[in-house]
Amino acid sequence: GLARDAIRLIQEARKNSGLDVADRIAVRWQSTNPEVTSALTTHADLIADEVLATDYATGEADAAYGEPFTDEPLSLTFHLRKT
Repeated sequence: GLARDAIRLIQEARKNSGLDVADRIAVRWQSTNPEVTSALTTHADLIADEVLATDYATGEADAAYGEPFTDEPLSLTFHLRKT
């Protein structure tokens, strides 16, 4: 469930950023919630496949990623950029 929530949030962020649904992206994410961290790590391949991420990892994003997207209920912050 948490992985599906993250997929939905990333897809919404992609749309709001003006990216095409077929664009490949890179994602950097962080969460202070251990359950979310576990789910996003365990299901990393599924999430990357669903959002067309060629680069999906936890950690800090550099300036190329732009503004962060935050979801308070999941304690999730992520950045994305077109690759």
